[in-house]
Amino acid sequence: MATLVNTSNLGDVKVSSGVSLSPERENRQLTQRLGAECRQVIQSTFIYPERSSVDPVRALQVDERVTLAEANSKGGWIAISSPISGFVPIANLRRCGDVSDTPLAPPSRNNPNRCRRVSETALEGLTIREQPDQNSRRVGGVFFNQEVTLSSPPQFRRDSEGREWARLALPTPGWVSNGYPGEGELNLRACK
Repeated sequence: MATLVNTSNLGDVKVSSGVSLSPERENRQLTQRLGAECRQVIQSTFIYPERSSVDPVRALQVDERVTLAEANSKGGWIAISSPISGFVPIANLRRCGDVSDTPLAPPSRNNPNRCRRVSETALEGLTIREQPDQNSRRVGGVFFNQEVTLSSPPQFRRDSEGREWARLALPTPGWVSNGYPGEGELNLRACK
């Protein structure tokens, strides 16, 4: 709880008035002060519970907007309050006014044979990687039940552990684990 005090001198009379703010109102006022501190994602990334890349909470897509919860980043990470509270790498963000406000179109379904949906075997979403390898650099992510578009022509690779990788064209070019088809576990299902 914060108390704002305004003191004025009117001749020989000193006038003070105070207003107490609830924590919710304090947060709203901080958000309003940082309102110009809207940011857009320039590279797909995740929101994390702490300033580290451990235990991602939610994926953020390119051009998705976030609201800063602090004025300065620390160690390359910045706190956000929206769409959920957490931390994101500051390098993956830019000021909201730097690009068009036109929303992006969803992945194209012109070719329904290339459309896939992230299945229930991947409830926490999937990481999009640069190469079909678990240790390859992360370039994005997709949510459970989100539609994706396979590359043209569709490409699949199997690694030494039997995991199948599928190459994506949209929403971010790269590779996602399609699970273990030999065991009936598929992370991508055909769109209906």
